[in-house]
Order: sequence, then C-alpha cells, then structure tokens
Amino acid sequence: MIFVSCKKERKTELPKSDFSLKKDYAVLTNKMTELDTIKVWMNLSECMFEGIEKLTITRKNDSIKIQPEFAESMVVGTEFKKSKPIIISVNDKNWKFNEFLKRNEDRLQSDSLKYGRLQITLNSEKLNFFTYGLGDSGKFLTDYCNTMKNLMPESENHIYAGTEIIEETEL
Repeated sequence: MIFVSCKKERKTELPKSDFSLKKDYAVLTNKMTELDTIKVWMNLSECMFEGIEKLTITRKNDSIKIQPEFAESMVVGTEFKKSKPIIISVNDKNWKFNEFLKRNEDRLQSDSLKYGRLQITLNSEKLNFFTYGLGDSGKFLTDYCNTMKNLMPESENHIYAGTEIIEETEL
C-alpha cells in the first residue's frame, strides 16, 4: 500500500518578545512580556555589612511577579533565602523601579565584562550599574534600598532605607 498526501508541512512559529533590555530598561516593568524573565542581582555590601539580593521578575497578564532572594554573605556557594513572592500591577505606582533605573542611567555600562553593583539580565543581554568610591556607593545603595522598601516595607535586608540622600552642593 502506498499513501500519497498533498498536505504541506507547516512550521509553527513560536511567539517572540520584542522587549530589548538595552533599549527598554527604563520601562522594564511596563514593556516586558509574559515571555520575558528578568533577573536582577544587587550587591548590598557596604563597610561591615555583607548582602546580596536577587530578584526574578516575570509577567502574567497585567501583573508583575517579583521573587526576592537574599544571602547575608558574598562567599561563593552561600545559600539564598527566598522571600514570599510579590505580585503587583503593571501600572503599580509604589515600587518605582523604572524611575530608579532612569535616575541612575549615568552608572550604566551595557557592554562591560565586569560585574557592576547592580546587574540586570535577560537571556544573554546584561546591564551593569557601577559606583565609584564609597560616597557614590552609599548614595546608590540608599536609593536602591528606599526603592525596595516601597515594595517590601517589612524587609530587614534593606538597611540603608530611610536615609536621606544629600547632594554635595547641599553640604
């Protein structure tokens, strides 16, 4: 028996996201799609305090899910503790992470092979935010911690939150 078919084989195209981390980072939570998983790594260490925070950010419909993890050491292999996932609206006005990124765009180096104080990744794209010196590092940490306290008011990991940032011209 021979079977003959005239049916053409169709290739199914998988949906693709048009989100580009390098172009769209300042509207990250608004422009990302359900196909994107954004990872944020923040070095919270300063002086006698050591800590690293990781955030995994995903989207489903009109909601953003943030999965925070924290480690109290910079030693390789240190176990990260997961916190309860946080679900916010795409139009959330409290977290203001996009505004934090815009405020700090002068620290951004997208092609650096070094790890910045803050690193954001999406697949193979990486953005690194660098600080220069202890004073600059302190301002950046304070800004980040204040931003994160808006999302997690009960957090004990954002120890620099609540500190006022004073510009050098104000001294």
